[in-house]
Amino acid sequence: MGILGLLSALFDGGSSSVQTRPVDSSTHAIVTGSSVNQREGPSTNNRVMGQLAEGTRVSVLTVQNGWSQIASPLGTGWMSSNYLAASRGSVPTPTNNIPSSRTVSASEVRVIDGDTVAIRGQQANVRLVGFNAPETGSPACNAELQRGLQATNRLRILLREAGSIQFQRVACSCRPGTEGTRQCNYGRQCGLLSVDGRDVGRILIGEGLAVPYRCGATSCPPRPGNWCR
Repeated sequence: MGILGLLSALFDGGSSSVQTRPVDSSTHAIVTGSSVNQREGPSTNNRVMGQLAEGTRVSVLTVQNGWSQIASPLGTGWMSSNYLAASRGSVPTPTNNIPSSRTVSASEVRVIDGDTVAIRGQQANVRLVGFNAPETGSPACNAELQRGLQATNRLRILLREAGSIQFQRVACSCRPGTEGTRQCNYGRQCGLLSVDGRDVGRILIGEGLAVPYRCGATSCPPRPGNWCR
């Protein structure tokens, strides 16, 4: 059964009269095409955020007119439901029973740098996906350090001034069986963080304090961004 058929059966008995349906945060899907576009909106007219490889696991947030809003290593975006196969429960839930998607307060989030945070209740630090901020721990030059400190401070301000903060846990782009170990992302978890409905990574990218960083299903390319030029 395709993703639309399963979600319809789960949430409205198969009726097609409702065009937009929220999806339980425990619903996941697998990308079935060899290289499928993820877009910023539910239409081929929207900008392509990147491609997801076959077998990539994503969280399904909403379905709308043949499109699914998903959370993936690229961030939150949209994909044609024709390229998704339902796989309820295929992504392991955290052992501490904290939901994969939840609202948090600014006091629950400690900013480590521009793309890494610690969130109360999570067992490890969280690497925010979809972007890469300048390094502060091991910068290649003083210019990178200064830009990294700016990104870190800007993320703190975004969280402090936000009316609402949403955290979405996503699977890391690592070899199967390695997530949660040093072999996967230095033991960090992966996630998305949004303030007032806007992904923090996109905000930092738009302000020149980060660059897009797109990973595949099981690995990531070298870190982008030359901050020493």
